[in-house]
Amino acid sequence: MELLIDLFYSVLFIAWWISIIKYRRNVKSWTGNWLWAEKILWSGWTYVLMILIWLFLIFFWVIYPFGGMEFLLWNDQIDYWV
Repeated sequence: MELLIDLFYSVLFIAWWISIIKYRRNVKSWTGNWLWAEKILWSGWTYVLMILIWLFLIFFWVIYPFGGMEFLLWNDQIDYWV
């Protein structure tokens, strides 16, 4: 049952992030230019960074219900510094 709930949330969030990527011009009109991205990187990088962040979040919600986050953040609890 927990897997079904995780799958439901994954599909919901993936659809949400894809719709945000699709309507990124509206989102940028709400948020404006990210001045640090425009200054440190080149002009027009606000769109690129928005898309990269949202693609990362889509990847997160694809691997989440199948235990991918536990695999990525796995710690074997062995203290190597002692």
